[in-house]
Amino acid sequence: MILEDLKKGNNYPTQDEFLFKSSDHIRYQNGQNVSGHNYGCNRAVQIEKNISGKEGYSVTIFNLDGNHPVWKNNVQMGTKPMKITSTTDEKIVLRGFGYDERGLAMGAGEAASFAHYGLSVFLKYGAIDKITLHMHDRNVDIEYLK
Repeated sequence: MILEDLKKGNNYPTQDEFLFKSSDHIRYQNGQNVSGHNYGCNRAVQIEKNISGKEGYSVTIFNLDGNHPVWKNNVQMGTKPMKITSTTDEKIVLRGFGYDERGLAMGAGEAASFAHYGLSVFLKYGAIDKITLHMHDRNVDIEYLK
């Protein structure tokens, strides 16, 4: 299971993917809870081997409550490449790396940095208890709970 590679701090995972399903999340801005619990909001955090075959992982977040009315898929956060930056028995921290060159192609003027994103995987008794998405450039965290 990819969780074993994460626990070991292995940025070259041997397994394919892991899916953490959440039915509740809390949004924090500047460290303050701004949403309360969002019970019944079903999301999935997918952590898989880097889909480009390079070092690290690919992280994608899905909305499990149905397809988006405009783009017809259930992707909540598009895939971001991330590497493990630290591990303890209780927490694994990943940080985005590289740039999204599509911003240049779409006329945005610059490539967006994936380093603006991070993920903390919290462990309890060796199993994933919760996952927090960090949007560092906005000082926003979204905590996904079981």
